[in-house]
Amino acid sequence: MHHYKKIFLPLILFFSIFSYAQYEIKVNFESGLEFKSQSDLINKIYNSGSRNEIEKLIKEEDWIEEYTLIFRPFQKKIIINIRNKKPLFVLNERHFYDINLNKFKYETSSKDLIFVYGPINNLEDIISIINIVSTRFNIKKINYNHVSGWEVVSRETTIRFGKNLSDIKLKNFKDTLNYLLEIGRIPSIIDIRYKDGVAINYGSK
Repeated sequence: MHHYKKIFLPLILFFSIFSYAQYEIKVNFESGLEFKSQSDLINKIYNSGSRNEIEKLIKEEDWIEEYTLIFRPFQKKIIINIRNKKPLFVLNERHFYDINLNKFKYETSSKDLIFVYGPINNLEDIISIINIVSTRFNIKKINYNHVSGWEVVSRETTIRFGKNLSDIKLKNFKDTLNYLLEIGRIPSIIDIRYKDGVAINYGSK
């Protein structure tokens, strides 16, 4: 299952480089290497000429959540600790978004992320869909268009919510999940667009 809340064990990577008048610069990525931008940042730091320039380079990176910069001139050391934002989904292959809907530039990632496509104005709807669907299904893709509305593609099934995510539709989906757990079957399509109920198809998608 794909849960949007994850527990990340500490994965710390250290990089020692010599630059800035032969200072030893230690870069600590608390979440490990996830983006190409991290390697690019190391190269930029290596070629930097001052502490202020290093800090400016760090502040320019939109994928950084928090950082600390420790300057030890007598030891000729600079220690940089960086924690990056954790992407939850990719919108139109242009930007990452995390659980708090912080936006940062998309690039290839090794993580198994949810790809979202469509002219979407209310990003909270994406979070609502992920919250409810990921409790049971592993989401691969979420599509939206003005004609058919929301469609969620998982490894197990396709779920169609229609154009509006009403409370009734979300409740119907929860009730449907409980029913499917009871009977122990997974349909190929769950269609929540109907006012008077839910359509379930056990055939092909």
